[in-house]
Amino acid sequence: LALGSGDLGQLGLGDDRGRDHPTPIRSLLDKEIVHIAANDLHTAFLTGEGELYMTGNNDSGQLGARVRESQLSPVQISALDTYRISHVACGQAHTIVATDVGGLVSWGAADLGQLGHKDAIGLVDVIQPRLVKGTRELHFVRVACGAAHTLALTGSGEVYSFGQGTFGALGSGNMESYSTPVQIDELWGLGIIQIACGENHSAALSVDGQVFTWGRGKYGQLGHGSVQNESRPVQVKGLADQMIVQIICGGDHTMAINNEGTLFSWGRGQWGQTGLRTMEDVLVPMQVWDLEHVRVIQASAGARHSIAITEEGNVYGWGDGEQNQLGKIAGKVHVQPVLMPSVQREGWQLLYAVAAGEHTMAVYQLSEMGCATPMKQRCSEVISTKYTQEDDQKHAPNRNSDDGTVSSNVVDFQVTSITEPLNVNSEEHIEISEPMKLPEGSCIIDMHGNGLKPIKLPVLLKLLEGVVNSPRNMAIFGHAMEDIFSSVRFLTLSFKFQPSHWHGYEDWNNNLSKDYIELDGPGLDVLLIRDVYHRILQLYNPEILKKLCESIMHLLSGIEKHISSVPESRWSRVLLIILQSPLIGEKGLGDKVSKKLFSLFVCIPSSVKSNMVQWLRTYPKDIFGGRFVRSVQKYISNRKDVLGARGELPRDIASAVKVLSILNEANTLENLIPFTEFYNHAVSDNTSLKLWQEEFMKWANVSNEKETKQLVSLCQVPFLLSPKAKSQILQVEADIHKQRSIQRSVIQQMFLHSYAIPFLVLMVRRSDLIGDTLRQLSSLQTNDYKKPLKVIFEGEDGVDEGGVTKEFFQILVRDLFHVDYGMFTYSEDTRNFWFNPNSMESDHEFWLVGAILGLAIYNGVILDVHFPAVIYKKLMELTPCVDDLKDFQPEVARSLQHLLEFEGDVASTFCLFFQVSYDYFGELHTYDLLPNGGDIAVTTENRQRYVDLYVKYLLCDSIQSQFSAFSNAFQQVCGGPALKLFRYEELELLVCGLPHFDFHALERVAIYDGGYTKESQMIIWFWELVKEMSFEEKKSLLFFTTGNDRAPIGGLGSLRFIIGRNGDDTDRLPTAHTCFNILLMPEYSSKS
Repeated sequence: LALGSGDLGQLGLGDDRGRDHPTPIRSLLDKEIVHIAANDLHTAFLTGEGELYMTGNNDSGQLGARVRESQLSPVQISALDTYRISHVACGQAHTIVATDVGGLVSWGAADLGQLGHKDAIGLVDVIQPRLVKGTRELHFVRVACGAAHTLALTGSGEVYSFGQGTFGALGSGNMESYSTPVQIDELWGLGIIQIACGENHSAALSVDGQVFTWGRGKYGQLGHGSVQNESRPVQVKGLADQMIVQIICGGDHTMAINNEGTLFSWGRGQWGQTGLRTMEDVLVPMQVWDLEHVRVIQASAGARHSIAITEEGNVYGWGDGEQNQLGKIAGKVHVQPVLMPSVQREGWQLLYAVAAGEHTMAVYQLSEMGCATPMKQRCSEVISTKYTQEDDQKHAPNRNSDDGTVSSNVVDFQVTSITEPLNVNSEEHIEISEPMKLPEGSCIIDMHGNGLKPIKLPVLLKLLEGVVNSPRNMAIFGHAMEDIFSSVRFLTLSFKFQPSHWHGYEDWNNNLSKDYIELDGPGLDVLLIRDVYHRILQLYNPEILKKLCESIMHLLSGIEKHISSVPESRWSRVLLIILQSPLIGEKGLGDKVSKKLFSLFVCIPSSVKSNMVQWLRTYPKDIFGGRFVRSVQKYISNRKDVLGARGELPRDIASAVKVLSILNEANTLENLIPFTEFYNHAVSDNTSLKLWQEEFMKWANVSNEKETKQLVSLCQVPFLLSPKAKSQILQVEADIHKQRSIQRSVIQQMFLHSYAIPFLVLMVRRSDLIGDTLRQLSSLQTNDYKKPLKVIFEGEDGVDEGGVTKEFFQILVRDLFHVDYGMFTYSEDTRNFWFNPNSMESDHEFWLVGAILGLAIYNGVILDVHFPAVIYKKLMELTPCVDDLKDFQPEVARSLQHLLEFEGDVASTFCLFFQVSYDYFGELHTYDLLPNGGDIAVTTENRQRYVDLYVKYLLCDSIQSQFSAFSNAFQQVCGGPALKLFRYEELELLVCGLPHFDFHALERVAIYDGGYTKESQMIIWFWELVKEMSFEEKKSLLFFTTGNDRAPIGGLGSLRFIIGRNGDDTDRLPTAHTCFNILLMPEYSSKS
């Protein structure tokens, strides 16, 4: 029904007369009109079938008809027969539509670029509708038109503009005009769900209810408190605390509705169009107080008048009524809302209304029809009813006219027949034929007026429930998935963690609650993300996966483009959502996504990285390790063909390593997964010793901080390297020092005629091994420790090829750690040695132990040393904590932990003071943890301080002198840069070897001598028996054969192990040469 000015046929009533009452448009009575768009002199009608009808002025070809004449009645635009239209907007002399596949088609005036056709520059009109090039790929769902400019909204919430830019209405940051769609960068990442245009100003609504305006501001229509023009979108601060759900632009005024149905208005007031009881311009949003006690559910604005519909179905109008656009209301100008009684029609349900230039349109439906429920219920913006049957193609939803979602709810109700003719007896009286029932199990989609509302954010998991065996629902899901995964804001909101008490997000009308509880993590429902990805994979649909990949690539490209120009809060969480994707690390589609994602992690500011680390530490272990770490590791491993190459590390690998470094930092804080999960064996095992030398030299040559921010060498990321790789780097460092020593020796011989021995030679006596070793080592220079070690036992023949050195270390360690020697104490419970705080030995002996450990590392000898892990932690200059006591004094550790967790009165229960008692040669001595500690009681408030000081005393202060000498010697011998690559746990492996055994690996590398072969029956029996041994028996066998019960770094597979034949069958037991890892066995006649 239409009313108001009709001088050029814009009412579509068949003549050029105006109407002061709503009059049925006869030619459309058999059509289901779901959307109306209009400007001053022409009007467009969109049907539920996606057809477009137009009426009114056609001077510039804005009707898209083949003839130039104006039309007094709506005519179908035949040029659009091949399209299904989802949305339409009308400018002053141009028209544009969005198709169901996301393309834009436009026609009419083209002189200012408002049609988006680059090749139309210079043309006055484009009469026939034409597809705007490149728009289908962007998937547009909404359009809006000003006088000579156009806005277009994509399904992913991005806004593009083109046309006249004189007043900045394009939001491009300048006043230039553009003839092709250009993205408004300032709105990127905000998740725009509605756009609107005034004559020369524009507005956008974000998914979280914020309003942005730009363009002409002469009358205050931008709402910023001034009359200045704005060439970029600016948030309307006056509405920042409102949850806006609809925006409306009139000619020079603007309105907005919040989620409580409150209407706000501002801008030009010359004809009272703001409804604020004034004809003055209003520069900031003001509530329309005359509608305070009603709930507004829809509003519209023309050039100089406005209308609003309440949930009760009442229609109010205000502003200019000279052309009867407000109906039969006394007076021509109304500065406050007045009820429009002529629009209320008994027996009819008002669906929606549109205010155009100087006319108004309203769409009705019989109220007794099942679909026409009371307005209060119908327009409360609850979940829209959707189809669940795919066979009713006639009423299939147009995804761009609605949110494309599918509800599990099925409602059976009647709908007015749109195929039977309507009996029209007069302009006001209409008779409708009997209602027709839809096929059983089907229901209608409520699309009426959706084009006036924001686009809706579908719930992916709900959509996934309806895709099984339904190609149509699969297509709907695919489009929804594309839109959400192409938008940083939509994606974040789709997976936003919702507190259990809040159900607002379940509403499909985007009434997003402001009551959001900030959590320690990113605020994402990581389990929902996992479930959605899992369900997508379960579809086994390559086309869906391809769309997912393309959408993510579009999203990541957007982040890359805007990463330095928009707040990080818009996009930072999205990186984690994409990192959780099952595409990451997979070949094919996953390679593209992974490479792009990893490259963005390299670009993130330090503040984002810090947030990432804190967020990641809150993730479940299975997602953190199984999805994040392993996926990135898989990507790196898939590129192993380039890992061993010389030169710079490929950029994509360096980017992946950057992601791992962030994950490793989070894991270091929270210990979510074992640090060994970060080892990449493709990197560690695919690099030769020569290439490690190059990596070490590149690392050593990095001299300034700026360079170290780039990944110059793999040595910069030690968490990626296995202990075996690190030991190779340590060997490289040792070899470099050894080579330099040899070179110095040669130079001295050539030029100084003196000979410097290129080896560190120790001449020792077995009778005074400790004394001889200490005297010789303490007299050396630091460089001497880096030389290859050669040991000579006085009075014994033989050349040291490694075996003598190994024996030297074994005997020396045995003697130094013997309890009778008094340097160390031994705990039977933990089977560990500890520094004896009451030792009578001087610091020189402890210095010797540190030097021996360092020399053993440099010379590749594993020592049978049993220190608790905290010793290695202290060697790496890390601060011990109460947990470190567990391997040293477990009972004390448990007691201190109990003290910390005790919930009662600590002081009266424990009766402790800041004092420690210890035994000193049978006498009980005390040590004050604080000055006058005997007078300071331990309480609930200070117990943490007591525990920290107690731990510090036991692990540090009580052995300060002994450990300092030990540590200084160790650092003096092997404290180079390579040692810093190791974790303290790895350092223990370096000294003592691996505590677990792979005897299968040892069998594979075993060497046979003296007549034995792999196929010898004796050898077969031997390995069968080994496999039957217990763990302790295997340790004993390893100790018997090699002198140590631990495997070297790299495992038993890296051990040179020889089994030699030692005669025929005999009663003699096997023997071993531990210095050379040789096991000698007679050829026994039976396995027993």
